[in-house]
Amino acid sequence: MSRLILFKLTFTVITVSLLLFKIVIWKKLAPHAQRTRFHKFFRAAYFTMVFAGQGALWFMILYPGRGPGHTLPQWYLPLHGAVLSINYAHFFWLLPLGFIWLLGMAIKRLPYFSRNNAYVDDKDHLSRSDFFRKAAATASIGLNLLPAATTVAAISGIFLGSREIWVREKEIRIQKLHDDMKGLRIAQISDIHIGNLIGEQYLQFTLGLMKSARVDAICVTGDIIDNNNAFLPVAKNFFSALNTILPGKVFGVMGNHDYIHDGKEAAEGFLDSGLHLLSNDAALVKRGRGQLQMAGLDYPPAGKGRSDRMRDYFSQTQKKIRADLPVILMNHHPSDFEYLKAQKIDLVLSGHTHGGQVNLSENRESLANGGRWLYKYYVDHYVEGDAQLYVNRGLGHWFPLRISCPPEITVFTLS
Repeated sequence: MSRLILFKLTFTVITVSLLLFKIVIWKKLAPHAQRTRFHKFFRAAYFTMVFAGQGALWFMILYPGRGPGHTLPQWYLPLHGAVLSINYAHFFWLLPLGFIWLLGMAIKRLPYFSRNNAYVDDKDHLSRSDFFRKAAATASIGLNLLPAATTVAAISGIFLGSREIWVREKEIRIQKLHDDMKGLRIAQISDIHIGNLIGEQYLQFTLGLMKSARVDAICVTGDIIDNNNAFLPVAKNFFSALNTILPGKVFGVMGNHDYIHDGKEAAEGFLDSGLHLLSNDAALVKRGRGQLQMAGLDYPPAGKGRSDRMRDYFSQTQKKIRADLPVILMNHHPSDFEYLKAQKIDLVLSGHTHGGQVNLSENRESLANGGRWLYKYYVDHYVEGDAQLYVNRGLGHWFPLRISCPPEITVFTLS
C-alpha cells in the first residue's frame, strides 16, 4: 500500500509541475498570439490540448486500480492513444520549438543585435535607467537559456541515451550445473515495447548485436509490444529472424503491456513467429550430457489479487520442474522475487522496471535513482542466499529518456 501511495504522490507532483510549466509557456507565447486575429482560436486549441492531456494523467492517478504493475481499464483504451499523442506533442514538438523561439527572442535583445544601438556610439549619454534596462534585458538571456539547455539535455537523452544499446557480459554461477553446460551463453532481452517509438530499424540493429553475441539460447522477459496489437507484424518479423538464428531456442513470457490490447491475440502471434512462449510451463535445454530447465510464468491480471495469482501460476509451473536439474525462471515483474527466492529457483530473470531509466547515482540503493522509489529490486544482479535475480534494463521504452541507464542486452555465461 505504501508503494502505491508513493507512486501516486510522485505522479501527482509530476503532473502538477507539467501543468504549471505548460501555463508558463503559454504566458510567454500569448502576447505574440494576440497580435493575430486567430488568437482566441490558438488559446482554445492550446488549452484544449493541455487539459485533455492533464485529464488523462489525473485519471491515471485517481483510478483505484492504477499503480505499479497495473494496467488501464478496457473502456479507457480507445482514448489512450490520443492522450499519449497529446502529451508527447508537448514534450517533443511544442516545448522544444517554444524554447528555440524564446532563445531567438532573447538573442535579439542583445545590444549587438538591437536595431537602436545609438547608445553604443554615444556612451556618454547613456542614462542610468537605460543602463539597468539594457543590463536586465541581457541578463534575461540567461533565464531563457535554462529551458533551452534543459531541452538539449532531454534531446540528448532521447536520441543518445535511448539508442546506444549496451551488450553486457555477466558470469552467473549455478549450483549443480553439469560440466557440459558450463560455458553456456544465454542472452536476455526485455521490455522491447515495439510500437511507435521502437520499430523495424531499431530491431534490425538489435538483431545484428544478437548475432555477434554468439549465444546458445535467448530469453525474452515480457512487454514485447507497447499498447497496440497493430504492431504484432513487426514483432513477428523480429522473432522469426531470431528463430532463424537459434531454432527452438528463443524462449519468452508475457508482460503487462502485452495484455493491454488483446493478450490472447498477442500470445498467438508470438507463438506463430517462433517464440517458445512458456506460460506456466518449462522446457529443457540440452548440451552434451548436460541439461538445464527453462521455465516461465505468465503475467497475472492486474488487481489486488495479482500476487496470489502469481503464486498459483508458480504452483502450476513447479509441477513441471524436475528437482534434480537447475532451473532458470523467466518472470516479468521483479517484485515477485520476494516469494520466488524461497522456492529453490537457481536464477530468476525479470524486467518491467527498465532499470529506472534515469539513474543519477552509481549506488543502486540511492533515492537519486528513480526506480528505487518504487521497487526494491529494479536493476542488475541480486543475490540472496542461494537465490539469484537479474533485472534487465530493457531493450526499448515507452518514454525515450535514459540517463546512465542504456538499453540492454544481457549475455550470461553459466559456470
